[in-house]
Amino acid sequence: MDKKKYYKRIFGYFKGEEKGIFVYIITSILIVAISTLSPAVSAKTLKAITDTELKSMVIFSLITALLFMSESLIQFINRHYSRKIESDVAIRIKENVSTEMFDLEMKNFDKEGTGFFSNRIENEPYVLAGIFSRIRYSFTELLSSLGILIYIFIVCPIIGIFLVLSSSISFFINQKRLKRWEKENTKRNEMREKYSSNFGELIRGIKDIKVLNLKDYLIKKTTKEQKKINQYEFSIHEKDEKSYLLVDNLKYIIDFLFIILGVYLIKNDMLSGSTFLVLYMYKGNASYFMMEINGFLRNYKMYNTSLERLYEIVDGLKYPKEKFGDKSIDEVKGELEFKNVSFSYGEKETLKDVSFKVNSCETIGIVGKSGAGKSTMFNLINKLYDVEEGEIDLDGIPLSELDEKSIRENITTITQNPYIFNMSIKENLKIVNPDVTDEKIEEICKLCALDEYLSSLEKGIDTVVGENGVILSGGLKQRVAIARAILKNSKIILLDEATSSLDNETQDFIHHSLKKIRKDYTILIIAHRLSTVIDCDRIIVIEDGKVVGFDKHENLIKNNRTYKKLYKKELA
Repeated sequence: MDKKKYYKRIFGYFKGEEKGIFVYIITSILIVAISTLSPAVSAKTLKAITDTELKSMVIFSLITALLFMSESLIQFINRHYSRKIESDVAIRIKENVSTEMFDLEMKNFDKEGTGFFSNRIENEPYVLAGIFSRIRYSFTELLSSLGILIYIFIVCPIIGIFLVLSSSISFFINQKRLKRWEKENTKRNEMREKYSSNFGELIRGIKDIKVLNLKDYLIKKTTKEQKKINQYEFSIHEKDEKSYLLVDNLKYIIDFLFIILGVYLIKNDMLSGSTFLVLYMYKGNASYFMMEINGFLRNYKMYNTSLERLYEIVDGLKYPKEKFGDKSIDEVKGELEFKNVSFSYGEKETLKDVSFKVNSCETIGIVGKSGAGKSTMFNLINKLYDVEEGEIDLDGIPLSELDEKSIRENITTITQNPYIFNMSIKENLKIVNPDVTDEKIEEICKLCALDEYLSSLEKGIDTVVGENGVILSGGLKQRVAIARAILKNSKIILLDEATSSLDNETQDFIHHSLKKIRKDYTILIIAHRLSTVIDCDRIIVIEDGKVVGFDKHENLIKNNRTYKKLYKKELA
């Protein structure tokens, strides 16, 4: 990974925050300056107290109070801009990564699950946005500690050398822990992502979990996974605690040696008691110099980890992106042709040397047993997956050469279980065509037998349907999806068991409605019920991933053994 290139790109997300960053930097400098001045002022105050110089006590106490009050105000302003910058940048990163996620190949989601990617998009942008303030904090603390250390060196070089040597020991102990932390953090992130993906699947399948009475089994399973994560995290914390124990005990030994050194210096008139008291008060700040270097390095490593995890998505470093061509079609006719197409999911070959041609504005039925490869054909037409052999042409141009807009804007698919968004019915319809008029929506709702249902609702078409249209029956969801597809006005419409949840009367009504518009569209219909495709212009018969028939119903029923078998089975 070219880190320098990615750092530049991350800084691009900070565009528009110039004013905030300027204020942030100025206030950070002031905080460092005040932190560096504080020991000197405190030393003067203590000297005045020990020498009972009342006037000096009042003056330096007032200066100390003003310094700390100023620091509090500056810290407030600093934190305000820090939070604003962090929030704005996180939103920009999220927007960019979310956009890029939609360009990933479907096989990535098949393999990892949606929860895996949502976890990264939810968490990592805040780590990257927050690193700005974390590095600032480490940097200002580093400078403050350095300033105090320099002050101590000026006052007493012997104590300065002692603090540098003692801090170096803690630094090397923490460095060892930091190397271990990097590996452990990577593994912990992987475990959490897997758990998030599985738990997300659990929530999405909650309805089936309830009806299958799988609650106890799945809760035990997820609890077991969570325990594994907790045990691993506990083992990390245990190692950390041992390191902290060593560092803490070392600190107490250093404190003791510091006092012994101070006693020696005072006894030999190399240092005054009041000056030593000030140095003792601020030795902790000076000792943090090495600790802050460790903190800076840890933040840097955490930043790199998040950067890598996000750019695996953004740049397709680990998860491949969809590839489109650069050709475009201004006006699609609707011709589709499969040329010796083969495809497999993993090791299982789903389509084998499939060839057929669909003419513009032709209505084609597709029939075959479950698992024969019918839905796979639609996935390939939508370019959700790339063909492994052969090619698919749209208006004589291979899909691989066309841009995304030419494919996705001109093809609409309605599935057996269409996704209905958690918004109103009207918004679900307008989402594909924001400029559509209310009159056109009303016309299409009548066409899809939705008008009677809508009139029964208190809020009518403005009723919010819940997550995935939870308040709608399967049949109503299919009707909303069909209406949405017609409003999108794509030249090619693919119906994948799109009326399977409808009663016979409604199904007949919608098929009759589709007959009215089919002269203007190329329509492909996958159906298990042959009665729904009998009146299609032609019918494709698929068996074991191969096209074994492609003709009109009356010819297939006479000449095609597979079709005849399916037809007789339905009649029976």
